[in-house]
Amino acid sequence: MMSPSLLRLVRRSAALVSATALVSSLSACGGEGGDQHAQALRDKIAQKIMLDIRYFCPDQQRTEENQGHCAEPVTRLPGALRQMITETGIGGIILFADNLESAEQIIALNGDLQAAAASSRSGSPLLIGIDQEGGRVHRLPRAEATAFAGNMAIGATYPRHGEHFAAETAAAMAEQLRGLGFNVNFAPTVDVNSNPQNPVINVRSYSENPEVVAELGVAAIRAFQAQQVAATVKHFPGHGDTSVDSHTGLPRVERSLQQARAIDLLPFARAFDQAQPALTMTAHIQYPALDDTTITSQDGEQIVVPATLSRRILTDLLRGEMGYEGVIVTDSLGMAGISDYFSTEEAVVNTFAAGADIALMPLKIRFPEDIARLHRIIDHAVAAVQRGQLSEAEIDTSVARIAALKQRYIDSGWIAASAAERQQMAERVLSKPEHARLADALASAAVSVIYPPAANILPVLSADVKKIQVLAPSPAVGEAYRLALQAVTEASVEMLDAHNALANLPASDADVLIVASIVPGESAVELGGMEDLNQLNRPPLPLEELYDVYRRSLAIARQRGQKTVFVSMRSPYEAAAFQRLADLHLATFDYKAFIGDDDVFQGPIYRALAAALASDRAPVGSLPVTVQSGLDAIPEDASES
Repeated sequence: MMSPSLLRLVRRSAALVSATALVSSLSACGGEGGDQHAQALRDKIAQKIMLDIRYFCPDQQRTEENQGHCAEPVTRLPGALRQMITETGIGGIILFADNLESAEQIIALNGDLQAAAASSRSGSPLLIGIDQEGGRVHRLPRAEATAFAGNMAIGATYPRHGEHFAAETAAAMAEQLRGLGFNVNFAPTVDVNSNPQNPVINVRSYSENPEVVAELGVAAIRAFQAQQVAATVKHFPGHGDTSVDSHTGLPRVERSLQQARAIDLLPFARAFDQAQPALTMTAHIQYPALDDTTITSQDGEQIVVPATLSRRILTDLLRGEMGYEGVIVTDSLGMAGISDYFSTEEAVVNTFAAGADIALMPLKIRFPEDIARLHRIIDHAVAAVQRGQLSEAEIDTSVARIAALKQRYIDSGWIAASAAERQQMAERVLSKPEHARLADALASAAVSVIYPPAANILPVLSADVKKIQVLAPSPAVGEAYRLALQAVTEASVEMLDAHNALANLPASDADVLIVASIVPGESAVELGGMEDLNQLNRPPLPLEELYDVYRRSLAIARQRGQKTVFVSMRSPYEAAAFQRLADLHLATFDYKAFIGDDDVFQGPIYRALAAALASDRAPVGSLPVTVQSGLDAIPEDASES
């Protein structure tokens, strides 16, 4: 039996031999001479670019009135985008929820994308990627593709179930993706969430324990790739100890080198050694312990180089010291952590110089005129090669890595199949009842008690409970609660919101108050991207006011003798603000519901919650992060509110 190192060498050699054929074909496309060489370089650079086509307005232009805003989702491939793919020969496309309406439509779109790529000079098929992490980062239509709770929910199951749910949910998601024509998943997240204030990772992390993150991450990678979907570990070198969202700013990690190796880098090192993830995604973060050199921003400011643009981090550390041989892909270059400091052209050239293989979403293609910008970006990178800023030998090696990735993970059988055959493939995996059973099992196993429950609180929904009040963050969440609770109790259910709770509680005859919280609000990655930023941080009330309503409502209910339950549906850390105000604190790590065939809101997490509240035993999940104690206080004037 070959040693792991020898096996990796054999795989690498075989992949590079076959990948060299694509590099040679790209070089041969132009023939001889300066113009032909430049064209060959353009073809190679294009293979290193992966775009989103989330929105496209084919009959509009950028104007002062629309400020570059286009809101027409691409669900069918417009002629202009088809021509762009064919003419440029770009290497990949990433799709978002806006692009994905139904299985039939997704299959048609992905088929058209591959047909456009087949007509390019190289004929190289596309990497078609997606952020399908599970939990709140879920892009496929929930009514057709079974949705699973995310990483921290899986982390909560680890003490009882080990890697079971990490492997099984990854395998199920990979089946769904492959059947729909995807070949790359930008998952799993192996960041170690050690900062409770982290706005972008948080419950996308398995745990605060790097060993647990490593084990679950390895299991997920193996499961994705066993189903022939390329897995991506992210966000290198580790985004877990940040308090700034790199979609909106440039986070900085202040760890020592020793801490970096023991915490943030450990899951990546373990993944490289034990699972060989096909891709590694960079983080738009400053990490001075790993690289404290400075770079000049477009405003002339000297800043610590972000990891995405750091040769020390991507080439010396990731490739050299850690021995990673797969494809390095950037996080979206349109995120503020890069775009606020560098022009698109600078970002692309600098990340290629640092060692990245694929520049992800360097610009938005929203109007026909943007296609010309793509050509300019490619030409700018070609010029960087010609003047020696980029190494052509490194470009060739990088394109060979991308070609090897495509050879291994692009399903030529899916591409060659007819539309009817593709539809049959998708239906076989999307209709699997075991996927739905797995989602329910994970949700039930994940529900966790945050603090020891008050005596005699269980079951919350005892036989003498006649009326339940639910203070919900939105009508959809409230409806999902109502339907789930009605399935386990005959008690009536009254829905409250933050605007009417304090008015209705004092005179209420309810027996139970459930406060369901989804704070902090969704991050850009959960919503889908930078264009959703205008939706961020807009709860029904400002956070201080919202939390004041929660506190006063719980205090009033307790003074009236009601049972009180606080459910952290997004981040468990927030429970610290309400510890002494509720008899029972639960964490679900998920809150998503969808409208099913029966036109009602439903979701595994709501069924699991209802069952937990009706049980005389505490939920079996184990909190995978530390939640502080004693941060709350009962308002003195609660009885008068």
